[in-house]
Amino acid sequence: MTVNQEYNDRISFNRICPECGVGNPEEADSCIVCDKDLSETLLFFEDEFYDMELTSELLIEYRKNFYRTRRTGKVKKYFIAEIKDIKFGHPIKRFSFTCNEKKEVYALKEDNYNCLKELFKKNGIIYELEVE
Repeated sequence: MTVNQEYNDRISFNRICPECGVGNPEEADSCIVCDKDLSETLLFFEDEFYDMELTSELLIEYRKNFYRTRRTGKVKKYFIAEIKDIKFGHPIKRFSFTCNEKKEVYALKEDNYNCLKELFKKNGIIYELEVE
């Protein structure tokens, strides 16, 4: 094994850039490809029909195509300050809220659902969770 191979084996590229989807080292402050500031991202996850990014100011949805293989280019941005009536529902793991008088509903994988719910509580984005 060469020195470069040993170094590469120790680096984890698990920090996915929400903008371009490239894996970055965990300690990266900006994306190695598109230079997006990764320090703003509190949470990013890939789900079945969309990828979601949460920053201190925005919840961003990156829509995927029907086959769930790539993004369509459609991006929805919701300002956290304008989000109301946040609910985490059961038995289906779904997250819903109202923004600008329109209800938005997202079915989520269980891990993503739990991460989002905990981060909302931890960062004071929501003070009281409503469960449907």
